[in-house]
Amino acid sequence: MKMKKNKNRTCIFRNSEGFLSADFLFSLVISCGLCAVFFCLTFTLSMVEVGQYIAFSVTRAHSAAQQTQDQQIAAAKAKFASLQKNKILGPLFTNGWFAITNLDIRGGGQDGKDFTDRYPRGDANKPNIPQVGVRLNFEAKLLKMNVPFLGSTDNGDGFNAFLTGLMIREPTSKECRDQLKNDRYKAIMNLDQRFKTIVGNGSEQYYVPMEDNGC
Repeated sequence: MKMKKNKNRTCIFRNSEGFLSADFLFSLVISCGLCAVFFCLTFTLSMVEVGQYIAFSVTRAHSAAQQTQDQQIAAAKAKFASLQKNKILGPLFTNGWFAITNLDIRGGGQDGKDFTDRYPRGDANKPNIPQVGVRLNFEAKLLKMNVPFLGSTDNGDGFNAFLTGLMIREPTSKECRDQLKNDRYKAIMNLDQRFKTIVGNGSEQYYVPMEDNGC
């Protein structure tokens, strides 16, 4: 007995030709899109490390002792400006892919501003470490993209983060003199009533503050 060919089956088989090619093209586009995303992500993480160095360098310039606190702030701003003009670091943040802006300097001291509102203490019973230093805004424009078949990577808020460098600021010469003349002088006078008689009934004109190499 002879078996007849199934014409419908043959027709279905012929219509399936080229299906793997379409599947391959679809997978290739998805793979290329994911590779682009991973490249942008790894490159962004590398640039974050560069930005962290900039934040640390600016913080170190700000923490060094100066005559006044305003001079410390000016030193930090000058360091940040020099790094922006650097031949190697400057183009990395002016090519439209990344940006570092909004230098925020908080050194405590006279103005009393620090980053306690951003980094509050977890335990009030522990010693309070001054949250002073600088903070920069890092924006990764490179991560804003449209991946084929997956859509946009940005939900409208962008890709922004803070780069913070916290380093305890050294006291300025003015702060040292004020501390020696006021707080330390009053503390010495309160040790013993005889000290007030020695220096002339507590008159500050007989007290000469002398600082060595620090407060």
